[in-house]
Order: sequence, then structure tokens, then C-alpha cells
Amino acid sequence: MCLYFMDLKVDKKIALIKKRLSNKSFLGGWDSQKKMAVIPINSITEKAFIAPKDARQASVAIILFEEKDKLCFFLTKRTTEVEHHKGQISLPGGAIDNHETAVDASLRESNEEIGVDVASFELLGKLSNFYTPVSYFNIHPFIWFAGGKPKININLQEVDEVYSISINELTNEKNISSKNIQKSGVNFIVPSFRFSSCVCWGATAMILSEFKDLILDL
Repeated sequence: MCLYFMDLKVDKKIALIKKRLSNKSFLGGWDSQKKMAVIPINSITEKAFIAPKDARQASVAIILFEEKDKLCFFLTKRTTEVEHHKGQISLPGGAIDNHETAVDASLRESNEEIGVDVASFELLGKLSNFYTPVSYFNIHPFIWFAGGKPKININLQEVDEVYSISINELTNEKNISSKNIQKSGVNFIVPSFRFSSCVCWGATAMILSEFKDLILDL
């Protein structure tokens, strides 16, 4: 990341991010995503992350906003009542409905889950799709700018908590750690972003890994 980036005003940061997102050649794609993969990635296991033609489609939103002169975004903690990824840290989002575009779904789900007024959101661009074999979803990540911090109204059936995460936290390499877990007799090394308010791993961390790399290249 250019040393001057963090010293720029938020509007200048947004302009740089939008410009970079307009050129897909700047996206890290799978090379960025796999840095936060739970399973060891090799020529066999990486095939599990290729979306099949009949994969279900979903959208998520990285909603950027200014808070105390810092550029931030929302993460949510899902309830145990939702169908997929119960209790996990996630970006606002969900399945794309019939006759709905992916970009519209990211706005609708953001409004439904955390009650933000999406009418004035500015679309900055889109990250690479990410397929999660656990829930069979091909995820479309969109990046929005909301201006100041939007007011939220949590849907308590879907969301337990909402966290504000700064770009400074996301790009701080000291906030990345790994731990060993054992499941069904198999050992896994699980990388995660250990933010001040929550720990993010899995699909959401893999999506954020690409966004992190995009910012670090500015």
C-alpha cells in the first residue's frame, strides 16, 4: 500500500478504490482468496472452489463508510436461526431471488438484515466471485460507499450483532493469525482476521482477503 493512502481524506480513498475496481486485472481473484482458506490448497483441493453450473447464487455487500475520519465497513454475527453459516461472522448478504440481479440482491439483503437505507449508496465495483462448497453458493461481492456511517436497525431473526471494522484493521498483518483444529480425526490450520471486535474466518475471510490485497496495492 502506498504510504500516503492512509493519510488521504476518505473521498480520495474512495476514488482510488473505485478506479482500481474498474479494472478487473487489478483483482487478485483466487490467488488472494486462497490465502485465508481453511483447507490446504493444492491441485486437488482447489477444485472444490470451482462453482458448478447449478450452484446457487448469492450476493454480499462490503459497505464502506466514514467513521471518525476512518474508512470502515460492516460485519455481522449471524444468529443460530438462519439456514446457513449459523453464528458465523459474515458480510451482509444472502441468496439472489428469481428475477433479481446480483447487485440488487446485495442492496436488498443489506436492508433486510441490518436495516440500512440503501437509496444513496454508491456502487464502487465488484470483487471476484467466490464459491463456497459448504453451502453450495456462488457469492457475488459488491463494494458500496455510504458516505457517513449509516443508521442500522438489526433484524434479530438473522443478525445478533453488527461490527464496524476499519480498513486499518483489515490491512494490518498483525491481525491475521492461525490456529489448529481437529475435525473427524483430521487436523486443519484455520487462518482468521482477529479484529478488535470479532474474529472472521472461512468464506467471509477469503472474500475480504481479496479486498485487503486490492487496498495494499494502492
